[in-house]
Amino acid sequence: MTEPASAADEYVMMQAAHWCIRLREDDCSLAERQAFEDWLLSDPSHACEYSRMLEVWDLTGQLVPGTPAA
Repeated sequence: MTEPASAADEYVMMQAAHWCIRLREDDCSLAERQAFEDWLLSDPSHACEYSRMLEVWDLTGQLVPGTPAA
C-alpha cells in the first residue's frame, strides 16, 4: 500500500503539471523555458515528477472522446 502524498509532493506534482502545459503554449518565452530548466535541475525529484507527468500527458492523448459517465 502506498502512503498519501505529502503537501510538498503535491506541490512538485502541480509544478510539473504547470510546466507540462506551459511549455506547449505558443507564448512560452525563453525566460520561462530557462526557469523550467532551472526548476528541473534544482532537485532530482523535479525531473522524476516531470517525467511522470509527461507519461500521463501522453496517455491522455490516447483517450477516445466519449459521453461522460452520469
